[in-house]
Amino acid sequence: MKFTAIPLVAVAASMLLLTACSQAAAPAATEPQAPVVSENDFALPDAAPAGFKKGLKIALVRQSGVGDYFEQWGGGFTKQVTAAGGTVNLFDARGDNGQQVTQFSEAINSKPDAIVVDHGLADSLNPKIDEAIEAGIPVVVYDVAISNQDALYISQDDESLAGKILDQIKVENPDGGSVAYVNVSGIAPLDTRDGVYKSFLTDNPTYKEVAHFGKYSESAAADTATEGAAALSSAPETTIVFAAYDELAKGALIALRQNNMLDTVNLYGVDISTADIGLMTEAGSPWKATAATDPANVGAIVARASIAAAAGVDLPSKMAIPAALITQKLLLDKNVTNMDELRKALPELSTPGILGASWITEISIG
Repeated sequence: MKFTAIPLVAVAASMLLLTACSQAAAPAATEPQAPVVSENDFALPDAAPAGFKKGLKIALVRQSGVGDYFEQWGGGFTKQVTAAGGTVNLFDARGDNGQQVTQFSEAINSKPDAIVVDHGLADSLNPKIDEAIEAGIPVVVYDVAISNQDALYISQDDESLAGKILDQIKVENPDGGSVAYVNVSGIAPLDTRDGVYKSFLTDNPTYKEVAHFGKYSESAAADTATEGAAALSSAPETTIVFAAYDELAKGALIALRQNNMLDTVNLYGVDISTADIGLMTEAGSPWKATAATDPANVGAIVARASIAAAAGVDLPSKMAIPAALITQKLLLDKNVTNMDELRKALPELSTPGILGASWITEISIG
C-alpha cells in the first residue's frame, strides 16, 4: 500500500510544539547537572502533614510552546492543584528566557507556598532557584538540569524511554538494519537517550548507523526535515530511523517522504501527542512505535509534589516517571485517535500512586 500524503496542516501545526525536553538545558561548559540517583519508591506520609491546608498558593514558572503537549501538562497540573484546594499563579514566558527570569523574580516576590519550574534555560534559572530556596520557598523542577539538591527534580525516565523503543526496534527488525539517527547534543534528556542508543549499537552490531541529523530549534520539525532530506538522500540504504523525540520524528517523516522512502523505512520515536497519533495512524505510515509518558499525568505528579513541598514534606532530590511503549498496531487495533482514547487503551500511562496520598484528592486524567 502506498503511503497517503501526510496532511501538511497537521505537521505544520505540530512544528511549533516544544516537547517534553524543550529547553531542558542549553549547551554550556559549566552547566550544572541534576542528581544522579532517582528515589522512585519515595512515598508521601499517610496522614496529612501539619503544614497542609486548603488554599495553598503554587506559582508555576514555565516555558510553554504551541501544541497539545503543554496544554495537557498544564491541564493536569492545574486540575490536581485545584482538586487539593490550592490555587495556581501562572508565569509563562513562552520561549523568552529573559522574561522567564523576570517572572521568576515576580513569583518569589508573590510569596507563594511553593514554586514549580517547568522547562527553561538551566544557566538562567539555577540562580533564581537558589534565591527562592534561600527565601524559604520550596521549589519543584521539571525537566531543567539543576544544581541545588534542596529542590526536587522530576523528569521522564529517559533511559527507560530510549530502552523501550530500541527494544521494539529489535523486535520488529530482528535481522538488524541501517539506522538513520535523529538527535541533537547538549540537552540533558536527549543526552541520556543518546547514551542508551550508543550502548545499543555496541551491543547489537547488526545495526549500523548510516546517517545522523537533527536540528533543535523552535521549528525543530521543519529544520530537521531540511537536514534530513539531504542526509537521507546520501544514505538510500537506510531501513530504520530512530528519532529521540517527537518533533525530530516529524521532521524525519517529512524527509522520508521527500526522498520517496516511506515504503522502505520503519520510523521510531519518543513522546506522544494527539498530533503524533494522527501521523502514526495515517494509512501506510512508517511510524511504527513510540515510547512516552502521558503529559497530563506528568503535570499531575508535579502538582502533587508541589502540594507536598508546600505542606512541609521533606522530598527527595530526584524522581523519574516511567515510560510506556505505544505501537502503531495498538493505536490501530484500538481505534485510538487522540490522547483521551489512548489513556483508555493503555491504562499504565496513569500513575496516581506516584506521590499520591489520601490527603491529596485523586483526579481523573484527561
